[in-house]
Amino acid sequence: MRKKAPQTVTEVQKIWYRVMSILYRAGEQSIRIPSSNEFAQEFGIARSTVRIALEKLTQDGYLLTRRGSGTFTNPKACIGCNGAPLIGLMVLDCNLFYYTPEIQRELTCFYQELATTGWNVRTVTGQITSEAEARSVLAHNYLDGAISFGCRDFAVRAASSLMPTVNLGLYAEGATNVYPDCTKILEKLQELWGRDGAIHVWSAMPENSRDTFLMVLQRAQRIRLEFGSQEDPLFNEGFFEKNKAVFARKCPDWIVTYPLLLPPLRSILGDLYGEERVRKIFWIFRNQRNSDRNWPGFRIEADRSAEIRAAVGILKRKLQGEQALFSDVGIPARLIRDSDNFILA
Repeated sequence: MRKKAPQTVTEVQKIWYRVMSILYRAGEQSIRIPSSNEFAQEFGIARSTVRIALEKLTQDGYLLTRRGSGTFTNPKACIGCNGAPLIGLMVLDCNLFYYTPEIQRELTCFYQELATTGWNVRTVTGQITSEAEARSVLAHNYLDGAISFGCRDFAVRAASSLMPTVNLGLYAEGATNVYPDCTKILEKLQELWGRDGAIHVWSAMPENSRDTFLMVLQRAQRIRLEFGSQEDPLFNEGFFEKNKAVFARKCPDWIVTYPLLLPPLRSILGDLYGEERVRKIFWIFRNQRNSDRNWPGFRIEADRSAEIRAAVGILKRKLQGEQALFSDVGIPARLIRDSDNFILA
């Protein structure tokens, strides 16, 4: 017997989203909502399920029942429904169960900038592991536009096909991207390296990560870039065993990694080459600070506020119906010496 695929949006949630979207658009007016029969036909679900959802919404004060007339939205329940666009914020494929301090800082930056727009914002959450699931979740959020951050290609593609969308963080093909431009970062690192010949760079981040610094490295002439895995090392049990043999052949000149992976990588390389040699490697961390202040390294940090402002400007034009082909926008990233938080470029 074929297993039934998990539903990305539950039946009760579908009714809740649909009613809340009507309430949001109604603003200060009281609008009659579809009947339970009409909702059941629209979503292909049982009338009993619809009735349960509507009764709960009525109890919570979102709906008013008028005998002989039907069920209506309650204008008092929709504070701030001022006709402003409703923008969805998609973070890391919308799948996260909790937000780490690093992501909280990113979200703080987003909300500080978005608060100046006059838009209302909704954080999109749902089970999204494919483009079809992304389309289902987004369709039931009834958004006017979206900003995606750190999402995979399929999630950005789904959003772009449904509504005006701008993508930040990881680069997405076929979307409008605002990305950290790392060109000057590479030039500064090469200047600091100051040695002739090709530079051997090993990346813990997979090739398919669409990280913009890795994309700059791939285009550079004097860089020989090697990837430790095609999978995220945080979820790859054999990652370190495999790369011991790689490191034994040659010690990398530069390593691009997550701070979390520094201790095991440092241990492997220290056993092979000694700590003095390993300290001479350029350790390059993306966005997150290395907590070991006694270990030399560099951090590439995006100017997230500037990126968000650029994304907001593009999204405003899209929401106004502008049909131009929107070019990607690169915002210069910063290179920081991690030990003393000194900005190098």
